[in-house]
Amino acid sequence: MAQALNKEILKVSQLLQLTGLTIPAYQRPYKWTGRNINQLFQDFQVHKNQSAYRLGTLVFHRDKDDEESLNIVDGQQRTLTLVLAVYAIIQERWDDLERQDLSDQLELLEEPLDEFMESQKFDSEISQRNLHQNYLEVKRLVRRHEFTEHHIDFLLNRCEVVPFPLNDISEAFQF
Repeated sequence: MAQALNKEILKVSQLLQLTGLTIPAYQRPYKWTGRNINQLFQDFQVHKNQSAYRLGTLVFHRDKDDEESLNIVDGQQRTLTLVLAVYAIIQERWDDLERQDLSDQLELLEEPLDEFMESQKFDSEISQRNLHQNYLEVKRLVRRHEFTEHHIDFLLNRCEVVPFPLNDISEAFQF
C-alpha cells in the first residue's frame, strides 16, 4: 500500500487495489446523482483517446493508531463512483470481454472492491439512496454497446488520480 502511494499518480486500477481505504464517519453523505454519473461517462467518451486523463486529487489521512487505514478526507464522491463503475463492469461485462488483459485486471479488482464496500458504513439514508440509484445508472451505462472494451481500458488504465497521503489530520483538512 505505502509503496503505491509513493508514486505521484495512480491509475484507477491501482487506486482500487489499495488496501485500507476507508470513508471515515465524519465524511458528509455521498451526494453524487445520476447527473454526475452521466457527466463522468461523457468525460470518458470525450477523452477516451488521450494517453491519460486526470480525475483530480485525493487527500488521505493515515491514522497513527491504525497505519493500515487510509481515510479519504477529500475525494470520497469520486472514489465511490469509481468503485461503482468498476463493480458494475465486473457484474455486467466481465463474462463477455474479448481482451484477456482486461478480464485479468477485473479479476484482480473484484476482491479489493468487495472488501472496500463491505468495510464501509453508510448510515446516511442519502448515501444509501444515491449509492443504489447511481449503481443502477452505472449498470445501465456500462451495458450499452457504445461502452466498449476501449472505454473499460481507458477507465482502468488511463484515468488517473493524484494522491496526497498526509499523517496530520488538520493538515489533511487544510489541504
